[in-house]
Amino acid sequence: MKKLLSVLLLFALLVQVSSYTVTADTRPAPEDRGSSGLALALRRLQTIASVLHTAAHPDDESTELLAYLARGQGARVAYMALNRGEGGQNGIGPELWEGLGVIRTEELLSARKLDGAEQYFSRAFDFGFTRSPEETLQKWNREEVLGDMVRVIRMMRPLVVVSGFTGTARDGHGQHQVAGTLTPEAIKAAADPNRFPEQIGKEGLQPWQVQKVYGRLFGPCQGKCAEFDVGVFDPVLGRSYAELAADGRSRHRSQDFGMIQARGSQVRSFPLWQSLVQVPEKETSLFGGLDVSLTGIAKFAGKDGQRMLPALGRIRDLAAKAMSEFRMQQPELIAPHLAEGLREVRALRASLGSLDPATKANVDNMLGRKEREFGDALIKAHGVIVDALSNTEIVTPGEPFEITANIYLGRVSQKADVAADVKVITPQGWKIESSKEEAEQPTGIMAMVRGRENPDISPRLRATPPENEPPTQPYWLAKQRTKDQFDWDDTMPRNLPFGPAVAHALVELTLSGQRVTINQPVEYRFADKTFGEIRRELKVAPAITLTLTPSMLIIPSGSQNRTREISIDITHNARKNTNGTLKLVAPQGWKVEADSRPLAFTRQSEKTARTYRVTPPAGANGTFDLKAAVESEGREYTSGYSVISYPHIENHFIYHPAATKVEVFDVKVAGNLKVGYIMGSGDDGPSALSQLGINVKQISPSELASGDLSVYDTIILGIRVYEVNEDVMSNNKRLLEYVSNGGTLIVQYNKDEFARGRFAPYPVQMQRGLRVTDENAPITVLDPGHPLFNFPNRIVDADWKGWVQERGLYFLSEWDSRYTPLLAAPDDTGTVLKGGQLIAQYGKGNYIFTGYAWFRQFPAGVPGAYRLFANMVSLPKAAAKK
Repeated sequence: MKKLLSVLLLFALLVQVSSYTVTADTRPAPEDRGSSGLALALRRLQTIASVLHTAAHPDDESTELLAYLARGQGARVAYMALNRGEGGQNGIGPELWEGLGVIRTEELLSARKLDGAEQYFSRAFDFGFTRSPEETLQKWNREEVLGDMVRVIRMMRPLVVVSGFTGTARDGHGQHQVAGTLTPEAIKAAADPNRFPEQIGKEGLQPWQVQKVYGRLFGPCQGKCAEFDVGVFDPVLGRSYAELAADGRSRHRSQDFGMIQARGSQVRSFPLWQSLVQVPEKETSLFGGLDVSLTGIAKFAGKDGQRMLPALGRIRDLAAKAMSEFRMQQPELIAPHLAEGLREVRALRASLGSLDPATKANVDNMLGRKEREFGDALIKAHGVIVDALSNTEIVTPGEPFEITANIYLGRVSQKADVAADVKVITPQGWKIESSKEEAEQPTGIMAMVRGRENPDISPRLRATPPENEPPTQPYWLAKQRTKDQFDWDDTMPRNLPFGPAVAHALVELTLSGQRVTINQPVEYRFADKTFGEIRRELKVAPAITLTLTPSMLIIPSGSQNRTREISIDITHNARKNTNGTLKLVAPQGWKVEADSRPLAFTRQSEKTARTYRVTPPAGANGTFDLKAAVESEGREYTSGYSVISYPHIENHFIYHPAATKVEVFDVKVAGNLKVGYIMGSGDDGPSALSQLGINVKQISPSELASGDLSVYDTIILGIRVYEVNEDVMSNNKRLLEYVSNGGTLIVQYNKDEFARGRFAPYPVQMQRGLRVTDENAPITVLDPGHPLFNFPNRIVDADWKGWVQERGLYFLSEWDSRYTPLLAAPDDTGTVLKGGQLIAQYGKGNYIFTGYAWFRQFPAGVPGAYRLFANMVSLPKAAAKK
């Protein structure tokens, strides 16, 4: 029979590039592909077990629990973090705040890809460490965050909830305590139709009663507990759940969470907090007392449950038969059982019309999931794979591009008889039409190198986004954050990690007599010469984007030369030729020397740069903005994006206004300074100091090992350098010799590797948790006459104002008497900490340890932070002057 292909063109509203860094594979995890993926899918078919795990941050979750339940038990499992970890430190790069939140969201998804769980969030923003739940709820809107938790419970409808925290002081972090407090409140509210009624009336959700609630222990359990071994070897996975979980936890690379994948028995305990069913004293499962077999659905159908039992029994038996007859080498042999099970589920769903809304929601939710799982297993049994590929990573509004849907029928026996309907799902207003262009195929030797596609079905479509299509970005960043919460509206896919793909192919085909659907995001695929195939999600971007460097400009008000250069990098994202005019708007009275050359682009991804010289008027002092725009074809382009791109995550664009913030204030530095900088995990120190007019050079590994360090007046070590920079650890003796010979060494904050490694010239100790989290905490200068507070800037009370997030972190707890503490500040318990800023004379030079958070203050343009650091850097000249 002639192969039949029907391409349906659909305009639909979804309900819910520049960087060449190699990024994570967007395809399913190896565990979910092929026969191993089918084996895991068959486990899911057998049960209605479901668990929601709650906590506060990325990394707070029990990955062992998630892996054991999702992979081993076949349960539907999800982790809900109240925030995305924006307030933490970044161990792999310079991103902080929203950028770090995107990284940690992706790291969670990378872990979830391994452990098989889903991921949800609330709208809360991680404002940083605090021990106070009261402070947390002052910054977060309690009712809105609680409502987010209720929404997730009503959407997911878990039988069991596991709380990661207790809601008491033993949780430590104030945000942990809030997560522990809100979890039982959310469980209660989710079952009450009078709580958050808009979720029922507007969003179509229904109340849901969780059956059991557990806590989490880090030791043996007393009282009623569920205990099970997460170290059991799983032959389908080829490792234990604990090993898989450690692999997933190691994906939290921005948090330095690399772990050994330990083998062997590892028993974990979960205390029972609440249960609506009778359970024994000691359980070996979270589902004791619950019927989580497929026939257990009948208990949620009320009086109609009895009539459903025969159909549910048939569905259960078909799922069990598919499991028992499954053969790794011939997965297609169980397709008839899966197809019949799918047919039975659909027939049962069609008979639910007489149920009341609440009961129908309960039953239909469970049956709907089983329908999707039967369909997924049937697709896997037949080995069907769909690729939806774009001919470009970035598309611009109004420009057409090509989409090819390659359908591979794998183990389907009669491929010629398969009919496929392909719908392209996009936001509203897109134009989709058939394309007559042939997909480019490599020939000759290139076909051997690149590979030639041989799909069984391969429709090619042309898509054109509307002229007003917004850029693709993380949905929670599309609107300005309101203090410490993100601003969501009803059009956003609330609680999800990211929004749906901007375009995706919906492929419908008949397998073993049943219609199934494959939803495949449209991706751009290319070959990296080193790493091979790379895939990235399709993105919409403006035709022109522009970024100003630096984004924060510091101008000393007393400087003789206050003229500064602004570099504007312009990227052309469109494929058509584009002309334009660039302008820079400065405050009144500022002098602007412009590069007036017109812009002319002839290809996609073309870049150019223009340099402007700006000078503030005499007497200018304070905060100012410089804004850039490109005018082209009647439009004005005023934004740019930064690319979040690392090898272990998918890349994302974060949009920002094309602007530079300017701070003009009184700050001085000693003359003729030469400063060396050794980077740690990433900070803006070199750029910040250069803007003060300091001659800063980054010291290379070879120079550190064998160069003449005495040419530097001061050497600065970047944040967490003793954690990430092997060269510094190996050559620490050279740095101490530099100090002994008369140099000044400034060591910024490090974690406890610094104290344990004995890198300081005299003994120090570091106790975890010593930090001043209140950015407005009062500061006491312990030695007001010290040059660090007098030369070249006299430090006054105003210099401690306007700080952001925190004063400092990872302070020293004990130190040798040869160190002199210079500053004191209270932590949030009222304990005065003096270990944040110390100085010691070592030989002829000065050794300064500073745990104050300069890496946060520099990007924010905090004047006092610049003035204080300028004094530290200038210390050698103060001694010479004296």
